[in-house]
Amino acid sequence: MKAQLDALDARLRQALTATAPGMARAGLAVLTALAFFLLMMTRPLAQLAGASAAARAAGVLVLTLPLALMLALAMRVERENEGSLLSALLLCALCAAAMLARVSFIDRSSGDYDIYLASWLDKLAAGSFAQGMRADVGEYNVLYQYILFLITRMPAPALYAVKAVSFAGDALLALGAARLAGREGRANAAAFGAVLLLPTVVLNGGMFAQCDSLYAACAVWGLALALEGKPARSAVCFALSLAFKLQAVFLLPIVAVLWADKKLRLSDALVFLGTLLAVMLPALLGGKSLARIVGIYAGQTGLYTGLTYNAPSLFGLLETEGLDVYAYGSFGMGLAFGAAALLTAAGIRRAGRLSDDGYAHLAVLMTLVIVFLLPRMHERYFYLALVLSVVLACRLPALLPTAVLTELASLSACWALHIPLYAASIMMMTAGMLVGISFMLAGKGVSKTRKP
Repeated sequence: MKAQLDALDARLRQALTATAPGMARAGLAVLTALAFFLLMMTRPLAQLAGASAAARAAGVLVLTLPLALMLALAMRVERENEGSLLSALLLCALCAAAMLARVSFIDRSSGDYDIYLASWLDKLAAGSFAQGMRADVGEYNVLYQYILFLITRMPAPALYAVKAVSFAGDALLALGAARLAGREGRANAAAFGAVLLLPTVVLNGGMFAQCDSLYAACAVWGLALALEGKPARSAVCFALSLAFKLQAVFLLPIVAVLWADKKLRLSDALVFLGTLLAVMLPALLGGKSLARIVGIYAGQTGLYTGLTYNAPSLFGLLETEGLDVYAYGSFGMGLAFGAAALLTAAGIRRAGRLSDDGYAHLAVLMTLVIVFLLPRMHERYFYLALVLSVVLACRLPALLPTAVLTELASLSACWALHIPLYAASIMMMTAGMLVGISFMLAGKGVSKTRKP
């Protein structure tokens, strides 16, 4: 009997640890998505209470599609790493867990959604596409307005559809992080899973219905593709990132370093501008003027007048009550622009000698230090720095404390952790100092060509 069990044990271990065939990975992904769909069909969902079976199925399908994307991208990571059936099974379980964490908050609508997004969706639903574009609905740029318009035409609750778009962005962000953290042309599975499970990333879309994953995914892909020797695609991604949100500018100074390092070309600037124009074209055809499209971001810069909006930044260390907002705000902006120039110059000086690890350092420093010094920042503006710190930690495990500090500081600012704002600001500052010291010590890294 023992001999038979040992033989079965050996066969089972061989079957599970051998490289998984493509059909087996696909089958696992399909079964996971189907199981999630059936589970959600039995779950009490407030937005679908009293709906017909067809309407309920449509609503649940909208929530299942982001999981299907997560699973497809996870299996792509497995294929690149020639993973086993067991590792594919574990990645499917990870994706399912990540999605279940998100839908735990699916019926919760945040203040931002109730006050802003819900009314914008109502206005877009009431008229045609052209009417929506001419009405100047919302404070987002036109690319996200297109998505909101499509959501109003979907046979699913708007709240679910808005969050599902963010969940799809989470999946693309996770793969971009995995590519940026990877080596020798293989995506890093640890980075993929870590980004999907980061509490701040989960809460951003799952609880608050924010869309930061969309611009962050495009920014991360832009950097990854540039380092993989695909400059035109990189320019498209950087342009899409800026088209989604103005916060993309925190990383964009690295474009100058990439150009000096011959990873981007002047011709790619035309691709960048062409992509922005292509994004604007539907709105222009709908009757929205170019001045009003370009003015969206200019208008956003004047929306907030306080020194900090719960961001763990330099101004989180100060007692801001009674301070001259204009003077201190200008002081912070001067420091931030100076830091951006200094970091860009440091990267350009190392052009030709800057390794992929060096670019990861530089990306974290830009998105963390610039936001830390700027006034009028919200807590979620550290989102990109958080994801990039995870990438850096996956590339250099010694910098894991940086990712932990950044996540705790970000999480405490957006959730009810027992960490005061000044303590979170100190944690964020410490994270930046650790990355800065590591960047200086690694200054003589030799760049290596990444495999496409």
